[in-house]
Amino acid sequence: MTGEGLFVDSISKSYGPTKALTNVSLRIRPGQVTALIGHNGAGKSTLLRSLSGAEVPDEGSIRIDGVAQEFHGPSDAADAAIACVYQELSLVGQLTVAQNIFLGQEVVRGALLSRRQMNRRADELCAEYGITALSSDLIASLPVAQRQMVEVVRAINQNAKFLLLDEPTTALEQEQVDHLLGIVRRLTTEQGIGVLLVDHKLDEVFAVADHIVGLSGGQVVLDGSAKDVDRAAVIEAIVGDHGQSGPDNTEAVRAIVGVGVGATPLDSVRTVSDAVRANEFGTPVLEAIGLSGNNLFGVDLTVHAGEIVGIYGLVGSGRTRFLRTVYGAFPLAEGQMRLLGKDFRPKSPVHAIKAGIAFLSEERKFDGFIPQMTSVENVVLPVLGKYIRGGVLRWRALKGSADRVLAQVTIRGDATAPITALSGGNQQKALFARATLQAPLLLLLDEPTKGVDIGAKREIYDIIRNLAHEKNVAVIVVSSEEEELTELADSITVFRGGFCDGKVFPQSSVTAAQLRELAWAETAEKV
Repeated sequence: MTGEGLFVDSISKSYGPTKALTNVSLRIRPGQVTALIGHNGAGKSTLLRSLSGAEVPDEGSIRIDGVAQEFHGPSDAADAAIACVYQELSLVGQLTVAQNIFLGQEVVRGALLSRRQMNRRADELCAEYGITALSSDLIASLPVAQRQMVEVVRAINQNAKFLLLDEPTTALEQEQVDHLLGIVRRLTTEQGIGVLLVDHKLDEVFAVADHIVGLSGGQVVLDGSAKDVDRAAVIEAIVGDHGQSGPDNTEAVRAIVGVGVGATPLDSVRTVSDAVRANEFGTPVLEAIGLSGNNLFGVDLTVHAGEIVGIYGLVGSGRTRFLRTVYGAFPLAEGQMRLLGKDFRPKSPVHAIKAGIAFLSEERKFDGFIPQMTSVENVVLPVLGKYIRGGVLRWRALKGSADRVLAQVTIRGDATAPITALSGGNQQKALFARATLQAPLLLLLDEPTKGVDIGAKREIYDIIRNLAHEKNVAVIVVSSEEEELTELADSITVFRGGFCDGKVFPQSSVTAAQLRELAWAETAEKV
């Protein structure tokens, strides 16, 4: 099949025994927006990486205007006029706006950079696309929305014919979202650029998309014109029945999210009250009531001693922002928190640590540990104050405690070498050792098994269960993997668009497919 545009023909990609993509075909048409939708783990990111040259498919082909392409790296895709703006922006914070826009495409005169010309062109682009920053401003000084637009402008400056956008509105306010979507529409109608937009917000999808493609389980399950596809069909395609286990509450779940007839009452999907959970587990440790701010819009949630509460939600649903608010990294604008029944308003992570809260970040290499330090040194960082007597650090006692918790989590590798010498799974277990040494009341875990192998994942599950069920720690686990939550958590709740109503499902009463359907409730309610 040939023709205009970028055509993906039956590509497949596996990572070991896991099939990320299976015979995926789609077309990105010049001058049109193709929306790519799907649940967590559906294969969207793998598809984008394949199109941008970051991954090489195992099978299938990619053609542009009928000509077969072979991408062995991002530079090959860039040479083919494909630009990708990932969710994790690739801008260099300590370079200026102009330097980022022209990075790799610097304008030179003779042997010298023409900074004046690059700055002038950068200022023109910023003015044209509504960026208030100056060409001389450092990227690190800009708010997220402005950085996002600089990344898009950089792609425009590279004369991209095809623009791939990975969840570009996640961290934006509504006015910023409207502005970005307006730019996307301008790029298609005025410049004829073909756009692939990964987005889970159906209002945004239907506002800007010409075509909608849905992925589920690494396969295309929906492919049609936006004007011919209704929202209920989108939800149906995305949710699927992958990984379903346990009782079938599908119709009751659909009543909650507004898909189908919806005659079943809300309480038909079994929830469990805080009182019942307190009786089963223990004292309420954390009570969040109406938390708002930083794109949270009224979060209610109670977590009890000895309980593992799983939080599921789509990208941008507020899961991580909630954890970081509890940890004191984000300010609490409105609402109330109680810790063991007492008002709790952390001013900083240090305040939260002293109050008995431990936190494991999603990005351990970015803000989880200090790379130059050993595993032992990283483990003891939060508790150094406990081992100081008369201004002197009792290092022998401190190291003995660190060695003990590292042994408990069965670290494989040299704990006296820099922590980066360990495998990803062992790095993560070292961070669990640090949390154990803190002896927390509440443990916050953001994607705790991200980037670890199956063996390490099982060991981490055991560590989490031991902390909760044997040491009576209250645990909150954020995970994008539905099956992880249905296996690990005692109770599960769902975040949608920065909101959580406090309804908690017993792990045994909700399936992976139903979690997906609940996570799409925010947009499904508008059907």
